[in-house]
Amino acid sequence: MDMARRPRVEFEGAIYHVTARIVGERAGHGVEGRAKSQWLFRDERDHQAFIERLAERIDTYNIRLYAHCEMRTHWHALLETPQANLGRFMHSLNTAYTAFYNARHRRHGHLLQGRYGAKPVEGDNYLLSLSRYIHLNPVRIKRMQELSLDEQRCHLHLYHWSSYHTYIGRSQAPGWLEPGPVLRLCGKTKQEQHQQYRAFVENSLAEEDAELLSVLKGPSLAIGGETFVDDIRSRTIELIGKYKKQEDVSLRHVLERLNPEEVLSVAAEVMEVEPSAFQVCRRHSPLRGVAARMLCKYAGLTQRQAADELHVGSGAAVGKQQQKLIHEMAHDRRLRQRVSDIETRLTMLCRS
Repeated sequence: MDMARRPRVEFEGAIYHVTARIVGERAGHGVEGRAKSQWLFRDERDHQAFIERLAERIDTYNIRLYAHCEMRTHWHALLETPQANLGRFMHSLNTAYTAFYNARHRRHGHLLQGRYGAKPVEGDNYLLSLSRYIHLNPVRIKRMQELSLDEQRCHLHLYHWSSYHTYIGRSQAPGWLEPGPVLRLCGKTKQEQHQQYRAFVENSLAEEDAELLSVLKGPSLAIGGETFVDDIRSRTIELIGKYKKQEDVSLRHVLERLNPEEVLSVAAEVMEVEPSAFQVCRRHSPLRGVAARMLCKYAGLTQRQAADELHVGSGAAVGKQQQKLIHEMAHDRRLRQRVSDIETRLTMLCRS
């Protein structure tokens, strides 16, 4: 097997450091000399559009996002996949943002490099170090390295497109971001966590974590101790078995997939309809959107598979149904409560 295209290791509760770069951009190369047309995020609107699509897919695919940072030519994330669905999540996110970007900037073709980077991560101190690496990206470019440490700190505090300001208590965490697992490694109270995390990050401005960088940019299959890396190597070769690390099992959320019939039965009960109602086309009805959301989120179906289950014409149509549902929920409190009730019941079933 060509190891340059080795199979992606996915398992329930896996944590990854994920990176994605614009076509033609190489790791370790800054934006100096690159035209704005070669940027992944050209302005605030691009950044906001990406964040909106990221948040939607975190919800759809049950992703736990610990930390993130979007730069001009690439983005980083530290995330967990309770349902072993990193590939589906990333494909959906990258496809959605590429469609937006190409339409807005009147371009065609691929936007991102053929394969995103994703290294499985062991828990505890590796999470802390990785989050620091991610959050320091805005000052690890050439023009920032020429500034004083105080100027670099100021830039970090003002940089909007990362989770750092949440980690140091400058803003509330949005519902789709979970800084808690990392911050709990820094202290007991929230104030202690914010203060200690800020010191942990900003005290390292003068020098980089050489050991972590060698792992991130080297040939290692994973980020962690020898036992963890060996396990990932075995999975890469065999793609069998399921991994659970007892020391940080509370960190990882493992959700079993439900069968579609069970998902639709619970949704129908809460929506007070028969399961067959989800397969009927009705104008101004949220039923298909609700069913599609639950099938993708809790049964692990692709949009194409959900379309077949609901007798909808295409996977794209299923995607539109889910987008429509999100907008309807924003203005309909009763619908929002029903969707929440369905998800609570299904989550309990996934963990039972």
